[in-house]
Amino acid sequence: MKKSILAVVIAMSILVVGCGDDASEVSSSVQPAPQPTVLATPSPTPEATPEPEPQVITERVVKDGKIQSYLTGEWVDEAIGTRRPIAVSIPNQKSCLPHYGITNASVIYQIPLRDNLTRLFCLFEDFDDLDRIGPTRSIRDYMVYIGLEHDAIVCHWGQAWYANDLLNSDRVDNISQGTAGIKTPTSSAFVRLTKEQRPGYNGTDRAYLDVKGLMKGVEKRGYSWDYDDTFEPKFLFAADGVRATYDDAESAIVIVPGEKGNYNTVGARFEYDETTGKYDYYEYGKKLLDEHSGQTLQVDNVVLQIVYAQERDDHGYLIMEEHGSPELAAQGVCNGDFKIYFFTNGKVIEGYWERVNGDDKPARYYDADGNELVFNQGKTFVCQIWHKWADYIKYE
Repeated sequence: MKKSILAVVIAMSILVVGCGDDASEVSSSVQPAPQPTVLATPSPTPEATPEPEPQVITERVVKDGKIQSYLTGEWVDEAIGTRRPIAVSIPNQKSCLPHYGITNASVIYQIPLRDNLTRLFCLFEDFDDLDRIGPTRSIRDYMVYIGLEHDAIVCHWGQAWYANDLLNSDRVDNISQGTAGIKTPTSSAFVRLTKEQRPGYNGTDRAYLDVKGLMKGVEKRGYSWDYDDTFEPKFLFAADGVRATYDDAESAIVIVPGEKGNYNTVGARFEYDETTGKYDYYEYGKKLLDEHSGQTLQVDNVVLQIVYAQERDDHGYLIMEEHGSPELAAQGVCNGDFKIYFFTNGKVIEGYWERVNGDDKPARYYDADGNELVFNQGKTFVCQIWHKWADYIKYE
């Protein structure tokens, strides 16, 4: 399948935002090789013809001490944008709410654990103003593979039987509490609040990642904060001043990841706010609140990623296929349904995902014609959907 950035720029509808009142619109339909229609402007002389402005971020440069984030595409301090993120396993049962620090996350994954349970796996690159993050809980091996695709330092607290071999290997930089099977714990990175500090919560829901302890633990373990030389970013973001509008795509204002199954258990849903261009995330009938910031969670892009999974034991714990592609599945090399629904700017685009180049390379997202999808700058929320429940996705 052809996957070119040029094809994406032609295939998607974009809004170029200028400075002042003379902003120009460039619009194209999602037809084969359409020619963009540009609002009439005076023709410059050949000598004055400017170089075309890039429509997507293709390389990062430092400007005034800032750089565009791998996770959001937005300008952040260079020290933040060049620092590896941390990936934290965070429970989302009703008993543990509200979360603390979650609006600092740049990318949020929601992952099925069993038929009636999901968990959040949050990537943080900007966490310097936080004293703690959480609550935090155990991890699964397929969550670790998501951490690897972002070159993240993986953080969790809890028994992780099926992930222990991976966590104990030299393939994963992890900050783990001293639970069964973890060979080298980093207990200094975690704190359990007292009953007085968090009254009404059980001990498990008072367990947090301590940010100062995390920093000391990373130093003690000898982990580097620098991205690996072979790192490849996961997302293709629209350039500054460009909005991926996808004008010809179907509108989708309300997104329900699952009317049955594990997403229905938590009442997960997204609602698009046209005034902000963002999606509000709801659980248990309410917008998800961050206890630290006092704000609710809003994101700019939503992906519903269908993933092949099987129950692996009598407890209903899952194993999920985080690698592969439609072509490989057709050849019988891997199992799975690789369909996605991508939501941005109040629109929905159907496509597929693939991850074929190893554990340290990311999954990427494409439209049905094989063009890499362009994300709007900002936060992204990825819901992985057990293929068993794919027919219960709803949007309108």
